[in-house]
Amino acid sequence: MRESRTKQAEEQSFTEDLIENLPIGAMILDGKGTVIRMNRRQEEISGIERSKILGRTFPEAFPTTLDQGLREHYNRLLAERIPFDVIIDQYVPQYYDKKLTYHARGAALPTTDHVVLLHDLESEHYKVKRLVEQRTQELNESKTFLQSLIDSSPNIVLSTNLNGEILFFNRTAEMIFGYTEKEVVGRKTDFLLRDLGKQGKKLGGSPRTFDEILCVKKDRSVFPASLTISNITNNAGKTTARLYLLNDLTEQKAMEERLRLSERLALYTELMGGIAHQLNNPMIGVINFSEMLLKDMEEDDSRRGIAETICRAGKECLKIITGVLNSIKDPHLTFTRTNINAAVADTITAFRRQFGEERNELSIHVGLDDCLPPISGDAIQLKQCFLNILMNAFQAMDGTGKIGVETRYEERRKRIRIRFRDSGKGIPEGLMSKIFLPFFSLEELPGRHGLGLSFAYQIIKNHGGHIDVKSRVGVGSTFTVFIPTQIQEP
Repeated sequence: MRESRTKQAEEQSFTEDLIENLPIGAMILDGKGTVIRMNRRQEEISGIERSKILGRTFPEAFPTTLDQGLREHYNRLLAERIPFDVIIDQYVPQYYDKKLTYHARGAALPTTDHVVLLHDLESEHYKVKRLVEQRTQELNESKTFLQSLIDSSPNIVLSTNLNGEILFFNRTAEMIFGYTEKEVVGRKTDFLLRDLGKQGKKLGGSPRTFDEILCVKKDRSVFPASLTISNITNNAGKTTARLYLLNDLTEQKAMEERLRLSERLALYTELMGGIAHQLNNPMIGVINFSEMLLKDMEEDDSRRGIAETICRAGKECLKIITGVLNSIKDPHLTFTRTNINAAVADTITAFRRQFGEERNELSIHVGLDDCLPPISGDAIQLKQCFLNILMNAFQAMDGTGKIGVETRYEERRKRIRIRFRDSGKGIPEGLMSKIFLPFFSLEELPGRHGLGLSFAYQIIKNHGGHIDVKSRVGVGSTFTVFIPTQIQEP
C-alpha cells in the first residue's frame, strides 16, 4: 500500500513538474470557466501573478483578450467542447501595453468537464506547443489520463531515459514520423533526429532549444522541426528522464518561401507596370499606322509583308502589355459572388474547344466537389488563371498525356482547393523557385513569353490565396490552388 502511494506521489510530482516547466503558457479551467491552474510561462505571458488570476473566470480576468477575437471560440469550447486554434495579430495584452502576435489554442479534456487553454506570443510563435494543463484528481492520480492528454497534442512529444532510449512516443509523432510507438521504444533517437551533436541554446540550465533540426521519417524523407529538450526530475530533484518537444516547421518554411516569392514578384510587378504604361500608347500608334499602311497598299505590293509583320508584332506586344496591366490593377473592384466549380467547368470547356482531346491524344479527367461554397472573386480572372495552368500542363506534355482537375472544400481551413495534375516532363528541382517569375520559361519557344504562371500567381494572390507546386522530372507536376472563402483584407 505504502509502495503504491509512493509511486502515485512520484507520478503526481512528475506531472506537476512537467506542466510547470512547459515552454508555452497553459491554463486549466473548470466547466464554468474558472481558472484553476496556471503555469509559470503563462504568468510571464500575462504579465500578472497567478495568485491574482486563480479562482476568477477567464472572462473576468481577460475581457480584453476575448474582445480581440477569442470570445466566440471560447464560448463554443466551454458550451460545445469544440477545440480552437487562433492567431491574433496586433494583439494588446490585458495587463500591459504592447502589440504582439498572439497564438491561442483550446481543447476539452476528455475525462472531465475541464478545458485547457494554451497561449504563446511572437517570440515563441513557431516553437513547441503542448496541450497540457490540468488540476484535477484524475491528473494527479492517473498516468493514463496524462498520456491521453499528451497524445492529443498537435506537436511531437517523446521522452527518453538518460541513455537516450525512447520511452514514450505520442500519436502525433506516430502520424508524422510514420513509426508506431512499439517500433521506436527502446531505440535511441539518432535514427529520428539529426544535428543533435550541435549545442542548442540553453535556457536556465536545463532546457536546450534548437531553432531547426532535420527529422527523418520512416520512408527516409526529411522535414525541418524546432526542438526543446527538458529534464524530467523526481521528488528529490534528480533527473530521471528527458522530454523532447518538436514542432514541425514544414508549413512555416512553405509560408516563408511564398513570402520571398511575393516580395520578388512585387518588385517585378512595379517595374513591369511602369514599363507597360510607358509602352502602351506608342504601341497603339505602331498598330494603327501599320494598319493604315496596309489599307493603302495593293495586295501585290512588295512592302506589304513588312507592314503585316510590323502590325502582327505590334498586336502581340500590345497583348503582353494589356496582360501585365490587367494583372496589377486592383482586382477587388470587380469582385462578385463567384462559383468556383462553374469557373473551372467553363475553363475546361474552353480548353477542350481550343485543343481537343482526340486530336492531341489528350485525356482530361474532372472531379468537382458539389459542396463548394461561393466566394467573393472575379470569375474572368480566375478562368484566365486556370487556363494558364492548363496551358502550362499542355505544353509540358507536348499535347499528349493525362490531365486531372479536381476541386475540394477544406471546411476546417475555410478554403477551396483546386488541383491540376499532368503527366508532363516535370520541373527540375533547381528551377522550382523560378517558375512564377515573369518572363521565365522552361523552354524558349515561339509564342511563349513566360508570363502565364506569373499572371496566375498574381490573380490567386489577389484573391487571398496561394499556389503550391510539386513535381518530379519524367513523372509530371501538380499545381494546387488554395482560395479562402473569405478574403482577408490587408
